[in-house]
Amino acid sequence: MPNRRDKIPQGVFARTSRLLFSGAKIAVREVAGRFAAEDSKLANRIRQTEELVATLGQLKGAAMKAGQLFSLEFSDVLPPEVTAILRQLHDSSTFMPFDQVRYILGRELGAERLSQLEELSIEPIAAASIGQVHRARLRGQDVAIKIQFPGVASSIDSDLNVVRKLVEMAIQLRGTPVDMEPIFSAIATSLKREADYLLEAANVIAYRQAITRPGYVIPTVFEDFTTSKVLSLSYEEGQRIADWINSKPTSGDAHHFAKLVLDLLIDELMIYGIMQTDPNFGNFLYRPQRGELVLLDFGATNVFTVEFRKILRRIIQSVMNEDFDDVVAVTLEQGYLSDQESAETMACFRELIMQVTRMMQPRFQPFKFRNDDWLKSVRELGAKFALSVRHSAPPHQLIFLNRKLSGMYHLLKDLDVEVEMMQFLNRSLSGDLK
Repeated sequence: MPNRRDKIPQGVFARTSRLLFSGAKIAVREVAGRFAAEDSKLANRIRQTEELVATLGQLKGAAMKAGQLFSLEFSDVLPPEVTAILRQLHDSSTFMPFDQVRYILGRELGAERLSQLEELSIEPIAAASIGQVHRARLRGQDVAIKIQFPGVASSIDSDLNVVRKLVEMAIQLRGTPVDMEPIFSAIATSLKREADYLLEAANVIAYRQAITRPGYVIPTVFEDFTTSKVLSLSYEEGQRIADWINSKPTSGDAHHFAKLVLDLLIDELMIYGIMQTDPNFGNFLYRPQRGELVLLDFGATNVFTVEFRKILRRIIQSVMNEDFDDVVAVTLEQGYLSDQESAETMACFRELIMQVTRMMQPRFQPFKFRNDDWLKSVRELGAKFALSVRHSAPPHQLIFLNRKLSGMYHLLKDLDVEVEMMQFLNRSLSGDLK
């Protein structure tokens, strides 16, 4: 439950000033740190990052979202102490006070529609980087009202420009030559989609039409109470995923849940090509009595073309056949890795692919998701590969797909399940692509 009220800075000037002030303090410390001993430099870097995290947490929006993303997806190119502190952004609890919430609702919906929202909760039931959610009653039905933080949509570019400078400075500390421009461009595109609640409403409707398999609960959109800044959905009950996992479910219940997660991934990515790509556990609830997975947030929804899914089918088939040379060939053909990389980098990449895809290889079935030795090996190879790359930027086309797959892997790891993966992989290779 969010527990700290703060007016969210709305204007570009106010938001940029805070970021630049934070960045200026960081830069001063960095210059001073260059003349200090190594231990002092480390402490200085930690103070710098803590200052940035405090600022991003207050601003919300693109600044906070970008910080979260970099802590997860680019830990190999950022100093480890920077990554560790950036991860604190996932626990940020700042939210708008109720008078600001009512002001935004009145501006977006008008007085007549606002008057129809009964029992509007004073405290939000959820808050994230783009907006916060309040519970209410509408026409006798419980609803969840998502209200966007002020200034988010108009400040995306300016927020990211400042965050870009701070990230580039952190990368320079690591000494890794990485072109982050395509990454920031992809993040900006995604955030602009997330900041359009009319687009998110359309995503929910399209998702409901595609994902019709039993076991999934997708909210209903109240279109006449939805604008670009306010999204009204049916309120869906359920247990928080972390709480349910901590309740120590039976092996049978755990495997049912794992099947829901894996079937959903196959339907999203391989069958229908529409995927909710934010793997935050807060975007899901579970109804253990009914065995239903509730899906809540559709802002970060990506659509994958039939051509892209055919490429994925080729990769999956090659992995199942342990033809890793073909996986490398596909990677080069699609431009995810430059053919200018050294032979050592290519060999490291091939070894990394062999390790990462064990869950898709028949001889490692059933696959145990909680395997600390395997995960350590993957992380070490990933770091070694990232540091060896000289001509390839991280593939921006795959940022959000990688994020979803990584998040769902960690969900099943926390659940501590062992799964026969071939049934899911075979289904991903069969049938027509929608």
